[in-house]
Amino acid sequence: MLTAAFAIDTANSWQVVAIALLGELLALVFVYRVLVRGGSPSSTLLWMAVILAAPWVGLALYYLLPRRLQLRRLRRLRVRGERAREGRRGGAEASPSGRSGLRALLAGSDGSGLVGGSSLRWLPDGQAFFAAWEAAVEAARHHVHCVVYILRPDATGRRFLDALTRAAARGVAVRLLYDSFGSLGLKAQHLAALRAAGGRAEAFLPLLWKRRPFTVNLRNHRKLLVVDGHTGFVGGRNVGDEYFTDRVGRSRRWLDAMLEVRGPVVARLEDVFAEDWCTATDEVLADLASPAATPLPTAGIDVGVVCSGPDRELSDLWFATIQAIGDAQGTVDLSSPYLVPPPTLLLALQMAAARGVTVRVYTNGPRVEAALLYHAQRHHYAAMLAAGIELYETVQEYNHAKLLVVDGRHVMVGSANMDLRSANLNFELAVMAVDAPGLAAEVLQTIERRRVDCRRLSLADLPTEPLRRAADGFCGMLSPLL
Repeated sequence: MLTAAFAIDTANSWQVVAIALLGELLALVFVYRVLVRGGSPSSTLLWMAVILAAPWVGLALYYLLPRRLQLRRLRRLRVRGERAREGRRGGAEASPSGRSGLRALLAGSDGSGLVGGSSLRWLPDGQAFFAAWEAAVEAARHHVHCVVYILRPDATGRRFLDALTRAAARGVAVRLLYDSFGSLGLKAQHLAALRAAGGRAEAFLPLLWKRRPFTVNLRNHRKLLVVDGHTGFVGGRNVGDEYFTDRVGRSRRWLDAMLEVRGPVVARLEDVFAEDWCTATDEVLADLASPAATPLPTAGIDVGVVCSGPDRELSDLWFATIQAIGDAQGTVDLSSPYLVPPPTLLLALQMAAARGVTVRVYTNGPRVEAALLYHAQRHHYAAMLAAGIELYETVQEYNHAKLLVVDGRHVMVGSANMDLRSANLNFELAVMAVDAPGLAAEVLQTIERRRVDCRRLSLADLPTEPLRRAADGFCGMLSPLL
């Protein structure tokens, strides 16, 4: 009996040793992958420490929390889509003469370029935006394409789906792409009428996407609606009651920002939708041109479409943001609901303030922001205030607007927050209007009206108690996960 028990224990011991050795071997392989993958030094060191300290746990986390999609495959799909759409792209590129700084960067950006001859309409309030998109959808004759992060099945969401269903019923090609995590409450029964009318509705990166579980770390945070290839809507609004009523809770106002885009640059927005649709469905949309497209304007604003996401090696959106701030000579006005700036963005803002540029940053205060997020962003306040950056927090209202205005001339409106998740993990989208003082004046007027609810911070407002400072530091450390 003792001999048999000893033999069983010995066999089990060898199994444990074999599993441990296999884990260590795989850990070395994945540490190599982490080293050659690139990324920030802090992220690389963290992954290496976790994988080496607990190989099987670290490997599971590394596999289940991806930071990049299948780039080679997506590049092939993108090339196929680009070839299929080459003949569709309209509009003249902005003149190559005199390009410098922001213009040069946008003109050379991956897949977007700087396109002239477009018109932009500022839509700062919810009812104006929803009225504009509803009118555009009702007038659609060829196709309606939409990407949205949050689509709630509430009154506003049902109204949105009803408009898409009516369009599909009259023969318009309706394609709706919603984020599977952001729109978690959206069920098949909410989409049944749209699908029965001939419309398409697809979830982006469900939890078992292509048999790889837990893609929850990678989210499509874009908000985009394109109608017939000539009208587009871009910005920060999702589809839900608070986005329509501009109210959240009983007393707080919801502040947001959207742009209506018309002209040749809308073809670039179509390309973004086509790439997202292909990622979600493996379907290449070859012909997106509307046979009844309206004539393109011959004069207008120069606009670039900029994106970021785990399907791209380089981030046009963040390059454009940093370049615009770097070009600033007089003022920078930046609005973001979450303010956990990546190091490059923080440095750009500090450098702008150091050379005498007035830098104003607008975000949410402790009464309206979740405690964890607020502590994480307050961790960066001391460095920003010490550099001379003006910080404004909302008191009661919730600021969801994601926008940038530089020197009263350049305007960027989109979906990206100024935080590490938007910089590194989310699919994001924005449009950058270059030399558009009229649009910039409208945006700045809106910011000025909204500033009534804000309080300006100083270094004296920051906590001095050790526990509160430690809480800020700890939440700041967790900021890449928020």
